[in-house]
Amino acid sequence: MNRKIFYRLFVLLLLSGMLLSACGTPAEAPAEPAVEPEVPVEPEEVKDTFIFGRGADSVQLDPSLVTDGESFRVTGQVLDSLYAFEQGTTNPVPSLAECTPNEDASVWACKLREGVKFHDGTDFNADAVIFNFERWRFTDHPFHFPSQVFEYYEAMWGGFDDASIITEVKKIDDLNIEFVLSSPMAPFLANLAMDMFAISSPAAIQAAGEAYGTPNGGCVGTGPYKFVSWQEGTEIVLVANEEYWGEPAKVKNVIIRVIPDDSARFLALQAGDIDALEQAVVEDLITAEADTNLQILTRPALNTSYLAFNFKILEFQDIRVREAVAHAIDREGLISNFFGKYGSVATNFLPPLLLGHNADIKDWTFDPELSKSLLADAGFPDGLKEVTVAEDVTDADGNVLYTAGEKIPLRLYYMPVTRFYFPAAKEVGEGMAANLNAAGFNVELYLEGDWPTYLGGRRNGTLMGLYLLGWGGDNGDPDNFLGYFYSSGAEPIAREGWYQNADLAAILQEAVTLPVPEDRAALYRQAEQMLHDDVARIWLGHNNTPLILSAAVQGYVPQPVGAENFEYVSFSN
Repeated sequence: MNRKIFYRLFVLLLLSGMLLSACGTPAEAPAEPAVEPEVPVEPEEVKDTFIFGRGADSVQLDPSLVTDGESFRVTGQVLDSLYAFEQGTTNPVPSLAECTPNEDASVWACKLREGVKFHDGTDFNADAVIFNFERWRFTDHPFHFPSQVFEYYEAMWGGFDDASIITEVKKIDDLNIEFVLSSPMAPFLANLAMDMFAISSPAAIQAAGEAYGTPNGGCVGTGPYKFVSWQEGTEIVLVANEEYWGEPAKVKNVIIRVIPDDSARFLALQAGDIDALEQAVVEDLITAEADTNLQILTRPALNTSYLAFNFKILEFQDIRVREAVAHAIDREGLISNFFGKYGSVATNFLPPLLLGHNADIKDWTFDPELSKSLLADAGFPDGLKEVTVAEDVTDADGNVLYTAGEKIPLRLYYMPVTRFYFPAAKEVGEGMAANLNAAGFNVELYLEGDWPTYLGGRRNGTLMGLYLLGWGGDNGDPDNFLGYFYSSGAEPIAREGWYQNADLAAILQEAVTLPVPEDRAALYRQAEQMLHDDVARIWLGHNNTPLILSAAVQGYVPQPVGAENFEYVSFSN
């Protein structure tokens, strides 16, 4: 070994011994830093399922056949209409079509969106649009089944067959059509945007027949989500449409789950079993407001809850009896106790947000003694317990349910579900029954059945008594409230408790044709006064509907009309 190298090693060893020794005792060498094994970083799991909890199941998933919001909550994700409502507004904007009117707005030329396919792979085109509108309109169409009720088409487009305002949907070519109208229609585009006039796949309807829209038939549209399954009374499952023509859905799966009990539904939200719900009891709303893990959004109060009369009851044909009911109900108390700060007492059918709301109407006072006096004037000094059937009442199949002259208990029908316009329906009914009983009415609180049964009774005019219900605006136009309910006045309207007012109908038929908004508003204000003077119904309240969501939910925009757009929903990390 080279001497210089040997020497340097000797010095280094000597110095090392000096540094590592202490009093002749060797010290421990400092430990080498531990080398941690490399652990692959797992990507943060992204939540890909949005679960919405609700109090009632959908009635049907063919939106043209139903009137309930729980059906539209689902179909609004799966089906597109020709127009849609701009997020958070009542402004109709092009969706599957863009339409331009002629000079007097009696013909609308519509350019259809190109390259769109239904979920079953068939083309969206002029033939598909014409098939849908003709199926709704013509009672002899092979897929306009006698067992089905196309109530919205009849109400919003003036009737079926030759009564329809839409006289023709004309094909120009595969991507161009014309709507020919019998008269101008102010809310034409708003009507096109409604959920119930969404376009279904003709091939799917033809394949499923009457089963289209049922759990077995599902529904097939062009929307951001596809129908997967429907377990009745439990949940409906949707999956993102990867070939959607618009902005792709942010969340892959949507589950719309039924939890009938209000408190159980809120507990499920607190536990993280669901991500959102609509409407809760006042106590749970107060809890939610203080919970940093939750957020509350509100939908504008474009809705009205009410108490209706069945006019096939003889006593309800006497305006003094109807006035007695109006004065018997403590609406301020009911709204305060069951709607909380989100509700307000209604004096009109039209909410204050809408064109034509009549702020000059003098509201009914809460005055039980006046109710008793009015009943006495009407011939019931000892109050009213039983009522008389004025004429035979039949079910949808023509079977007689009640015969003329029959005496029946005075019933107050309450809704079996919580709705965005009507929280705690049974409890409200109980409070209302107590009010009525204190004012001389001996009412029996009555449950007709489940939600489809209740709506069927309303539609057929067989809720024989007083009944609770409500309405949420579908398109932001007053015709969707007043015109839908009362513009057919040639004969009593079964679905409106057999109410008839030909003068009111004539005003509403004129109002929908006027191009100037203030001209329309004047007629709607007149219509509201007529309904008030006739005590046609007792308006209860308007609700700024609270939606309670997990704080992690992003992109949820409450829609004043129609179904919320779940494709914009995502979750924060």
